[in-house]
Amino acid sequence: MFRREVDIWFGFSHPHVIQLFGACHVGRPFFVCEYATNGTLVSYLRKNPDQLWAKLHEAALGVQYLHARGVVHSDLKGNNIVIGSDFKAKVTDFGLSSIESSEAQPLVSAAWHWLAPECFSAANTRPTSASDVYSLGMCIVEALRVVEAARAGKDTQFHLPWRVADRNAVKYHAVRGELPYKLTICDNNQWDLIKRMCALNPEERIKISTVVDEFDTLANASIGNQTENYIETSAIGSVESVSRAISEAREMLVRPQGSTDRRDAVLSLYVSLWDSLEEVKVQLTKSLLPNVGLSSAD
Repeated sequence: MFRREVDIWFGFSHPHVIQLFGACHVGRPFFVCEYATNGTLVSYLRKNPDQLWAKLHEAALGVQYLHARGVVHSDLKGNNIVIGSDFKAKVTDFGLSSIESSEAQPLVSAAWHWLAPECFSAANTRPTSASDVYSLGMCIVEALRVVEAARAGKDTQFHLPWRVADRNAVKYHAVRGELPYKLTICDNNQWDLIKRMCALNPEERIKISTVVDEFDTLANASIGNQTENYIETSAIGSVESVSRAISEAREMLVRPQGSTDRRDAVLSLYVSLWDSLEEVKVQLTKSLLPNVGLSSAD
């Protein structure tokens, strides 16, 4: 199993797949790979819930790279998507991965919550790119549960896609084409995407290329909403500063003063207004920059 994982993993080179630098089979086998300094997707979203769709999009790009090379990951879940030092989501853990065209019998994941129904049903059923898409759909449910709990200030330790931990209970629902309950933070378009990714019939599931496009659209929409909120907040603060400057200047001008004092008051008015308008310019410039406050993504 160790040798197979090395053989599959070593040829990968992609910004959204953890890079393998080397491996050793002598004694206790080990890998030398890229260190994901920002933890798993699950732990990252607890602190950065607004980046849910951006990180899922990046992970999907990694899965698309694998599928383009005929590789099925077979064990996609939140803890097998990590965030590197470059803040990019990366797919990792290829212990159960297989070449889709290979005749060798692949291993089936024990991560029941993410397992495609067909992989429950028959011992000879091989994981496929379609079963990866199903698992990635369950990663959406998992991520939404983490984000929902994080935003509500609740404990996010229990984030499994299904609300039950028992394997047989998960299998009972999955093989009937049922899905976990729809979360309140999941809108109808997002839920429709999950249903298309997790269709009972593997042939009816959308392809990873479509998943990438859909995730990209959702990620851009999320960034747009954050930017709009930033612009609105910045604009309000800037307008308030201008209003304060005008009010202060008016108070100065209505006071009984000599010509010199009045001239100084008018000068102070112009200086204050100019400074406030410069601040408006700075805030608007910042707010119009792409991906404000977000890490870059491919």
